[in-house]
Amino acid sequence: MKWTQRILDFPVRAAAVDDFLRDLRAKGTGDLNAVLTTLNESGLCREAVNHWVGNGWIVLAPDSPIVALVGSAFDRKLTLRRFCGDTSVPTAGEESREPEAEDVSKADVPVEIEDHGDS
Repeated sequence: MKWTQRILDFPVRAAAVDDFLRDLRAKGTGDLNAVLTTLNESGLCREAVNHWVGNGWIVLAPDSPIVALVGSAFDRKLTLRRFCGDTSVPTAGEESREPEAEDVSKADVPVEIEDHGDS
C-alpha cells in the first residue's frame, strides 16, 4: 500500500494531517510532533515529511524540529489529498468533498460559549 493510501484510508490519520494542514493555513505553523505521533509509523512519517519538505510546503523550525513552518511553495488552497501525495485528478464528486481554503479558515474562528454562572 502506497504511503498516501496509508494516510487517506485511515480516518484518524487523515484527520490528524487535515488538522496539521489547517494550522499551517491559519497560523503559518503546525505541530509536527502531534501529526507524526498520530501517523505512528516511522517509514510513513519519513515519507510524508520528505514529501512536504521536498515540495517546499513546510520547513522545520530552526529552534524546534517538532514545529513546522510554512515553506516558500505553500499554497493556502492546497488540498488534503494533494498534501498527502495523491496526484490523481479528482472526479466531480470528490472535488465537492474537499474543503476550500476559505471554508477551512472560517471553521477556525473560535466560538464564544456563554457563561451562565453554573460553576
